Formats: sequence, structure tokens, C-alpha cells
Amino acid sequence: MRLDQESMQEILNSLKIFNSLKNYNYQRFHMPGHKGIEKIFPNSIKNAYPYFDVTETIYTDDLLNPTSFLKEFLENINSFFNSRYSFLSLQGSTHLLQSCIATFSKPFGSILINRDAHKSIYNIARILKLDIEYIYPEYDSLLGVYTYIDKKEFEKTLKKTKSEVVIITSPSYYGINQDIKTISALTKKYNKKLIVDQAHGGYYKFVGKETALDEGADICIMSLHKTLPCPNQSALLLSNLNDNSKLNDILISLHTSSPSYVLLLWSEYGIEFSKRFGEDLYYSLEKKLRELSLPVLEYTNYHFKNIDILKLLFNFDKLGFEIEDIKVLLSKYSIVPEAIDRRRILFYFSFIDSLSNFENLKSFFCDIIKRKEKIERKRFSLPPRPKKIFRIYEVDDYKKTKVKLKDAVGLISAKAIIPYPPGCPVVVEGEIIDKDTIEYLAEILGNHFIEENEVDVIDER
Repeated sequence: MRLDQESMQEILNSLKIFNSLKNYNYQRFHMPGHKGIEKIFPNSIKNAYPYFDVTETIYTDDLLNPTSFLKEFLENINSFFNSRYSFLSLQGSTHLLQSCIATFSKPFGSILINRDAHKSIYNIARILKLDIEYIYPEYDSLLGVYTYIDKKEFEKTLKKTKSEVVIITSPSYYGINQDIKTISALTKKYNKKLIVDQAHGGYYKFVGKETALDEGADICIMSLHKTLPCPNQSALLLSNLNDNSKLNDILISLHTSSPSYVLLLWSEYGIEFSKRFGEDLYYSLEKKLRELSLPVLEYTNYHFKNIDILKLLFNFDKLGFEIEDIKVLLSKYSIVPEAIDRRRILFYFSFIDSLSNFENLKSFFCDIIKRKEKIERKRFSLPPRPKKIFRIYEVDDYKKTKVKLKDAVGLISAKAIIPYPPGCPVVVEGEIIDKDTIEYLAEILGNHFIEENEVDVIDER
């Protein structure tokens, strides 16, 4: 047997994943936050695999029971974020959110969440047999997004809810920041635990902004990979609670017992890089984004108050463009956005984009501005509020069948309908699929989505 270069090249040539991604030569206006820009990584970090891919030995440490250099790393995290407890997960914000809910909820209890919460929260509610109560933020029909939580309505809900755990997303996938100081004060008034899913705002502290923890949340969860130069899967939990022992036990129980040292050291590097360069890079980028968006400002989310500027949502439909027109321009300038649907496009930045060549994106918007034609288009419909027939976990007790979406009106959903991204359910298990739901899905995803796709429903025959 010979381990020669020719044999290894043959293996390389046969790899589906490698060969599918090796020519991904696009400008990445999507997560993760490192944007594929190699110059921010020294060679020793870029070449960490396989040398640093070790396991727990007498010469290393254990993420799930840190006693030496990982303990020191987490102590530095607590010092930087002014938290009482922290946990770095290599299973993303999903692991951290689900562990928190498992810690603070009671069997067959309930949780209170914003309706546009991430699917991971719905999934753990189903597994733990929890009912879900909803907060419905206000809605902007120009851009088709939930916006701000009304404080009076929120307090009314807190007064009557049986939930002891409140989970709020801030910022949202589209950059909407909630008033966490007010929300925190109200949850404390009614003796509730407040967990803030700040996955999309992981960069805040590094650029001088307050985190949800600074604003009074009991627990703040942030993805490191979305907006920082950290690898996919890396996420951070910060707690202000005095007693975190049960939470720590559950976090450990639900985490892999073989965490990757390569991902850990890449995460540490990304954090330290962000401490040193994040603020300068961010404000340089902010200036570029303000100038870029000015000609189309009224058609973007930048006109909202206190917006997270690293998410630029643009309604091209209002300027007379079809999705096919936008795809042509994206291809012309080799740009990949975070998301695109029939009427909107989302660009997702990190402060690392300050180092990118913005000429392609400028040219993209210049082409739009030159050809724009302001027309009166239909506003986005309000997302449906389906009637709940069963609790989310109760559907597991029923026989299920598949039907075409177009034929599902009046049936009970046995599996959530979740456009992804952003991963927020339109219909949840146990809810009626009504006419409004079908029309809403057709509006954002197109009639072909309704015609071609099936949905799991409860078989009532």
C-alpha cells in the first residue's frame, strides 16, 4: 500500500462535498461572519486541523468539566461580558435555548414566546410536552416582518399567563431590536424568567453596544458564528442568575461529550480578534451601509428605529422588480445574499465585511436605482393566526397522512410549516391550516410552493 499524492488526489476528486464547494467564489453577504476572508486568520489558525484535533487527556482540558485553560477562557468570557456564568456550546444556539427551556420549565407546563421565534424552541416544546403561549409583535406590511412588542399588550399577557419562562428574540432575523430593559422590568415584576435569544446580535458587546444581559435579562444566548469570525456551530450562553447548577447539568447532558478542540480554538481566536478590531471595523462598515442604502432607504428595514444595521432587508417588488430580475443581477455581480423570496432580499453582514470589496454591491444597487420604477404593489398580508386544536405535543398521539398543501384547507397540521430561512413557523403542529395560511404561503413563496409541496396532517378518517 502506498500513500502517494496521486492516490489521495483520486480520493479528493471523488468527494461530493469538497467538489461542490471548492468553487464557491462568490461575495458572501450571508452568515457565517468570517465571510471566507482568509487574511484575518494567521496560518497557525487556518492549519489547526488535524494537529489540534485532540481529545480529553491528562495534557488537555474538558469543556464539560473545565479545570485549566478552558476554565480560564470561560472566566475571561465572564469578565468581558460581566456575567456570573457562561457556557460555550459547539452545538449552536439551538442547544443553549433547548437546555434553558428544559431547565426552567415544568412537565406539562407552558412557555411564553414571540410568535416569530426560531423552530428550535417549538421543537423542544414538543419533546418536553410543553404548551406554547404567544406574544404577537406589531407587523409592518411594507416589508412583511414582525416588528416591536407592544409593552401594554405584553403586560396584559404576563398578568394572565401560566408560563414561568419568557423567551424573546432580539434582534430578529430581520434586525428588529426589542426594548429589553422594559421587557425585563415587566418579567421581574411578574416573577418570570427572561431568556433572550440574541443569536443574531452576538457582536454587540464587541462594538460597544449593550447585550440583553446588560439590559436586565436573566439569560442571554448568542451565536458566535453568525456575526463574528467564528466557526459554524459556536454559540455562547451568558447568565446573571445566582444559581446555575441545574442549568449547567442539563447543558452538559445535552452536549456532545467529544467537543472539537479545533472549533474551540477557532472560536477563541474569533472572540479575541473581535475584542481588538471589532469596533473599528463595525463603524467603518456602518458608514458604508448608510451610504449604500440611502437611495432606497424607504424600501428597507433601515427606516425602523434602533435597527441592527448588519441585516439589510430590501423590498425590490415596490420598485417594479421581479425575483428573476434580482437573480440576474446577483449572478452578474457574483453576490450571494442570506435569503431571497418573491418580493424581498436580505443581506446579512458582519463587521468583517468592512474588509470586503463593496464595489459589486454598489454596482448591484446602482443597477436597481437606474432602472427603478416606483409602483403601487400590494402590501404583505398579515401572517395568519391559526386556531389551535391540539397542544403541540398532542399530535404525536394521532395517525398522520400527507396531502398537497393546496388540498389542506381545514385540516389539522401534524408537522409545522416552516419557511427556511428564517426558520419561524407559519403553522405549528396542532393548528388548523386555513385559507389565510395557504394564501400567505403562496404570497411569500409562490403558487408553485402550494401546488408542489405536501404537508403532514392528522388523519381524521
